Amino acid sequence: MTHRYGARTSADVAGGTPRVVLLPVGATEQHGPHLPLATDWWLADAVAREAAARTPDVDVADALPYGISGHHTGLPGTVTLRSRTFIDVVVDVCASLAAGGRVPLIVNGHGGNRAALQVALAELGEHGHTAWAVSYFELLADAVAAEFPDGHRHVGHACALETSLVMHLWPETVAAERIPAGSTPACWPDPHLYGGDHVSVWRRFDDINPTGVLGTPSLATPEAGARLFDAAVTRVAELIARIRP
Repeated sequence: MTHRYGARTSADVAGGTPRVVLLPVGATEQHGPHLPLATDWWLADAVAREAAARTPDVDVADALPYGISGHHTGLPGTVTLRSRTFIDVVVDVCASLAAGGRVPLIVNGHGGNRAALQVALAELGEHGHTAWAVSYFELLADAVAAEFPDGHRHVGHACALETSLVMHLWPETVAAERIPAGSTPACWPDPHLYGGDHVSVWRRFDDINPTGVLGTPSLATPEAGARLFDAAVTRVAELIARIRP
């Protein structure tokens, strides 16, 4: 049975028990010299689809492939939405799903979308709609630490985590010969995925590292990617079970 929301007919989705609908969101942006521009939304979509395949009565909407990527525009290939545009699209899609008796769960694959998603959830709540959001990578801090010593310094963007996942899922898309050596130049606040500094700043990725990479992609392996992907899917599936109406 398909889990694709868009493959259902209007009669299929009329009435009945409310179903969770996953909405993958990500970005189309530079991912260093070695990963595809679509990495963020491909990964969000893959996690969502596999989580739905493991969970009964869950649909997956087509992914939103563009996000808030202005901090990546100094490097080629990036496509970005304005923050307000992204919020409006997410709110409109989730409000439509909720009005049709669905429970939207946004599965996010891009760090730059996180703050805007909180605004979108608040706006939906102000209009009487309950939606949920999770960034799949935020569920993986312990799994990353198990794969990579001092794990938090090795993951950020086009990093050991994302490179491992893409090596596992779509190895033919990884330009392995162009994976940069080394790690992130020293800077503050800590820009890595699980950095603990309690202060924020907006800055361009090419100002942090001219390669556009945060972390240590040279540590990536497809075997680590398989384990990390399974962990992401398992934890999103567990989240669905808690949310299910």
